[in-house]
Amino acid sequence: MSELRQKYKLARKRPKGLRFFDELSVEAKESAIENERSSGRRFDEDDATFLTEDFQNQLAEKGFDSVKVFWSLGFCQGDGVAFYGRVYADDLKAKDPEANKLTERLEKAGDEISIEITGANNWYHHRNSMTVEIDFENENEEEDLPARLKIALPALREEFENYLSEKVIEISTELEKSGYAEIDYRYQDETISQDLSESDNLYEKDGTQAMSEFESWRKEQVLNSLFAVAA
Repeated sequence: MSELRQKYKLARKRPKGLRFFDELSVEAKESAIENERSSGRRFDEDDATFLTEDFQNQLAEKGFDSVKVFWSLGFCQGDGVAFYGRVYADDLKAKDPEANKLTERLEKAGDEISIEITGANNWYHHRNSMTVEIDFENENEEEDLPARLKIALPALREEFENYLSEKVIEISTELEKSGYAEIDYRYQDETISQDLSESDNLYEKDGTQAMSEFESWRKEQVLNSLFAVAA
């Protein structure tokens, strides 16, 4: 129990009739929830930072350890999730069985693979803003390659390029869905109610917030009033 709640418990009379969220009537709780939903606090900079870190972790789990993620999720045209930068074949091989299979075929044929996801700009970041660029450099001169590899190598390269381009779009779509789900969760009645129940916000009888738990100087005023009433 917080210090503020302890002081309220000891007080014989509430200053100005203020109360915590879980002490409000059903109607007042509904009003407090709606006010909180429209307050602009439900998804703040800390939440955005957490979501970015979560995207980066999900990308690393899929073998995209070194890319940098960008996103905008406001249900607007051009919104989405994108990631840009160098992708290392060894990271993909360790995390993606299909990429491992395709990469090993190319490496056995003598290819060294360099992968870059480009397209970063200051405006839109979504599944179609990324371009997968792959350079293949073979350790052998083309005329020295066996006949079967001369035929097979272009097809193997194209298969890998197609797979990775589709994978990037697939991952972007997954991240976008998970991001919207997290934002939606923060705005649900149940989530808001739980958060307000655990906070030290104080409310008027009608559910109007009278004091935020972060307004320290006002909290000190209330604590002093509680001491006076309890004395």
